[in-house]
Amino acid sequence: MPDEVDVPRDRAARPSLDQVLALRADRMATVREVLAGLTDTTLAGMTEPVTEPGYPEPGSYPVRRCLQAILTEEWEHRLYAERDLDALAGTA
Repeated sequence: MPDEVDVPRDRAARPSLDQVLALRADRMATVREVLAGLTDTTLAGMTEPVTEPGYPEPGSYPVRRCLQAILTEEWEHRLYAERDLDALAGTA
């Protein structure tokens, strides 16, 4: 992905595995909390409008669409991880 002004990243960052796993655990807990609180009404609703610059464009989005994007991304990341682990193990 080319550099984007609105998408911050630090190419020099080298977090430890423990730091990455702690952040991942925190994010997973947040997703579990959100999922546990979903109702049919909230799932059919819209997000609070985002006004800060970044990606996606500032605005309000369907909650269902956001949830589908998160679940799809998680699934795709898992597929890549399993593929890479298979390759490392020599079973690909």
